Amino acid sequence: MIFTRSVDRRLLLKGAAGLAALAPLPAWPRIVATVSEVAFDPAIPALGNPKGDVTIAEFVDYQCPVCKLVFVELKKLLAEDHGVRLVMKDWPIFGDVSRDAARMALSAGDHYPAAVDALMTNERGLSAHRTDDILGVAGVDVASARAALADRQPAIDALLSRNDAQATAFRLRGTPALVIGGRLFKRGMPVAELREAVARARAG
Repeated sequence: MIFTRSVDRRLLLKGAAGLAALAPLPAWPRIVATVSEVAFDPAIPALGNPKGDVTIAEFVDYQCPVCKLVFVELKKLLAEDHGVRLVMKDWPIFGDVSRDAARMALSAGDHYPAAVDALMTNERGLSAHRTDDILGVAGVDVASARAALADRQPAIDALLSRNDAQATAFRLRGTPALVIGGRLFKRGMPVAELREAVARARAG
């Protein structure tokens, strides 16, 4: 499937307005620990500034077109705001191919940021072979990553299960969804709204 960026960008902006009633939700007073676990799971490498003062956690699937658009907006934000810490919460709701892509990205070691960027900017449908090609171009030693999955997969699958449990607890209906400074947004957001949410998190 070809990913049409210009059309889907309009869809993202329209959806952001149309779903405004869903977000932001207030912080959850009874599950503060869970909010902390969402933003600071030690098994997920942080993008942006790992020591940033505001964390954005995004529930994503590497085959979700709107997730890809949100990632473009997040990259704009990270380029201008060096105090933001970004955590990608892999929630592979589109099946085994998405789960494989998540496992491989999380097995990429030091190439994790490049792996995420490559998978998120991919404009074609995924397969295991296509995922390997994308990650190979991004600098990942695919053969070593595949071989290491025999040892890493239980821990990675435990992480994916945690993400799924959190998404279920938050009653998410799909990807993307963002947690910004302890507030939940059940939708994609253009960069202007991301800036506003980060500013509110800092002020709060």
